[in-house]
Amino acid sequence: MRTQNTRTPIELYQYYMRQAELDIPPMVWIVSSFIAALAAGLLLFFVSVLLKLNEPLLGVLGFFIVLDIMLGYPYLKGRGRIESIEANLPDALKQMADTLKAGSTYEYALREVAASQYGPLTDEMKKVLRKLEEGENFENAMMSMSTAIESRLVKRIITIILDSIRAGAALADILDEIALDVRELNRIGQERKAKTMMQAIFMVAAGIIVAPFIFGLISTVIDLLINTSTKTGALEGTQLAVILNSKELIIFSVKSYLLVLGISTAVMMGIMRDGKLSKSLLYMPFLVLLAYIVYFLSRFVTGLLVGSPI
Repeated sequence: MRTQNTRTPIELYQYYMRQAELDIPPMVWIVSSFIAALAAGLLLFFVSVLLKLNEPLLGVLGFFIVLDIMLGYPYLKGRGRIESIEANLPDALKQMADTLKAGSTYEYALREVAASQYGPLTDEMKKVLRKLEEGENFENAMMSMSTAIESRLVKRIITIILDSIRAGAALADILDEIALDVRELNRIGQERKAKTMMQAIFMVAAGIIVAPFIFGLISTVIDLLINTSTKTGALEGTQLAVILNSKELIIFSVKSYLLVLGISTAVMMGIMRDGKLSKSLLYMPFLVLLAYIVYFLSRFVTGLLVGSPI
């Protein structure tokens, strides 16, 4: 297919950086993100040491969260711009169809859209008009728009428009049909998000709030039992050392499970709500962080209640 995406991963990331108005080389941004994330992770690690929290995992979480935010920012901005273009496509295509039905030319129809308020789509239409004014033919100008927007929907629509013009078909009627199809496609996408909202809330509530709270409570009960047994002399010497080692193993297993739980919840939300595994990479650090915050708060609060704070 002529509009097939041939961008390498670095070129694709550079495209998203341009959408986010970050006018620096992608490798510079990536290296800067790693440096900033490393600094944040080390800062959290030293803070946990100074506060005697004994939680080096906070540094690791800080590293990945800052890295995710910085590396994901261009992607979020770029996808937001593309989604805005796709959302405004039905109205723009309908306006073009009405203008053509009134007897106007293709260029005038584009000018009508460029003069309207369709956000980023208006900007792209202005670029097409600029190319036409510079002497480009209509096909090449539209193909440049297809290349500039990283959207399969836009690429397919432009291909249909150009094929219709070559075949001499009634473009106004075709634009009307495309507008209806795109509007229906957008509606289905919105319905999908709305219908999966309750499932997403349930996953976050059960996996990121309730489960960590219960694990925090269990950890407090373990600490209480060990402290009580130590004070009464029921545990001492080698037996106490074995119990403490077992406790550390249990706590480590709980924290590892919370990590797996946060990652799996993010993956399910990304696939179920957005249909894209890449979206889970944006959810992952925040869900894992939230799970650990709930866990530590649960340990702290229940520890205060029973007189055995962490």
